[in-house]
Formats: sequence, structure tokens, C-alpha cells
Amino acid sequence: MRITSRDNPQVKEICGLLASGKKRREAGEYVCEGFTLLGEALRRDLAPKRVFCLEGLEGRLPSLACPVHTVSQSVLEKLSDVPAPQGVVFTLPLPAMDALPEGSRFVALDELRDPGNLGTILRTADAFQMDGVILLGDCADPFAPKTVRSAMGSLFRARLCRRTAEQLAAEMAARNVPLYAAALSPDSKRVTELDVHRACVVIGNEAHGVSQRTTDVCTGSVIIPIESAESLNAAVAAGILMWEMRR
Repeated sequence: MRITSRDNPQVKEICGLLASGKKRREAGEYVCEGFTLLGEALRRDLAPKRVFCLEGLEGRLPSLACPVHTVSQSVLEKLSDVPAPQGVVFTLPLPAMDALPEGSRFVALDELRDPGNLGTILRTADAFQMDGVILLGDCADPFAPKTVRSAMGSLFRARLCRRTAEQLAAEMAARNVPLYAAALSPDSKRVTELDVHRACVVIGNEAHGVSQRTTDVCTGSVIIPIESAESLNAAVAAGILMWEMRR
């Protein structure tokens, strides 16, 4: 099917998915962009639900079982939230985020709000082979467009789940996995002084850090020793801590 109108119902649906987490959850799908991401999704055996390809670039598409629509440049620009669209836009089904992944090395994010930080953390968790990423409270949506772009193909490999702080503490205790808040407190220990190879470390909100509610259920607190800066960006801090957990 060829689409040339920016007012086409499917175009409006994709715009809704780009703009609203609620619409993504209702539809059970999210939006990705680019031939690189499409290839990565297929390598992970993820089946696109629908594909929109710039007319003239259809030859770059692999064989697909879903509906494929060719679109004009104007329509592609409507379907993309970046200034220079990458030629193809597609949707994937939202994965389930109920079960806590197997393993004993996790990073938990306590109301992290910036989608770019979340995407960067997902990429780093993939690189350092974390067993899972746990979202606590009102975190950024891992399937928002900016998160998808920041995470790149790592989003397709991410083992994600949502929990309350109390649920997380109970499940980590059941696995005998210590739960550490990345937070400054009188009894905080340097990450280099702890064995965090088997642990769950909580990264806090960019402005307020780890909430008191979450800190209260943690085994203890951990800090990254720094010399002069007041604090580190949440994604940078997460990366350093994950490196220590992996090495």
C-alpha cells in the first residue's frame, strides 16, 4: 500500500504512538526507525507489526511477514520525530515486563526521568552483561522514541521489569542478593570496597537521587569516590557502577 497523505489514519496512529506512552500501552506496540534497527530486531527474532518505507528504498527491505507501506518523503517526516528521517519506520510489539529476570547482577532505576539517560543505561547494561534492569516508580518510558534511539539495538536485548521498592527488596532477599542504593549517607561505602559482582544497585532520580522510601529497604549505600565535582550524571554513574559489578 502506498501512502501519500499525512492525514492517513495509520499515519495518525503512528504519531500517537510516538507522542504517548498510554497509546503505546493501549496498542501494545512502539515505534522504531532506521534500517540498522530493523535488521537488529530481525536478528533478535522480533517480528515487526507494520513497516513504512520511503518510496524508492523498498529494495533495501528484507522479506517481511507484516504489512509494508511505501510512503512519500512528506509522510515519512510526519512518521519520524527526528529532523532527518532514516528511510524506514516500523513498529514492534511491547514486551512483557512482569517477571524478574534470572540472575544476580542488576541495576535498578528509581524514578529516573530522562529518556536519554535511560537509553544510555540500557546500552551500558547490555555491554556489561547485567542480568536485568528494574524500573522503580515513575521512570521514563523505555519505549519512548528518545529512549529507543539512545538504547539502539540494546533495547531488543534488555531484560526489563517494573517493581516497587518493597517488591524489589523482597525478591533480592529471597535470592540472597544485596541491594545497594547509590547514595551518600553516613555509612556509605566506596564501591571499590564492596563486592558488587553479585548485587543489585539502585540509581536515583537525576534531581533528587534515590528516594528515602527506596533507601530504607536497601541493604546499604554505595558511593563512587570523586575528587571535586559535586555529582555525576545518572547515566555516567550507572556506567561506572556497572563496570565495577562486571569486572
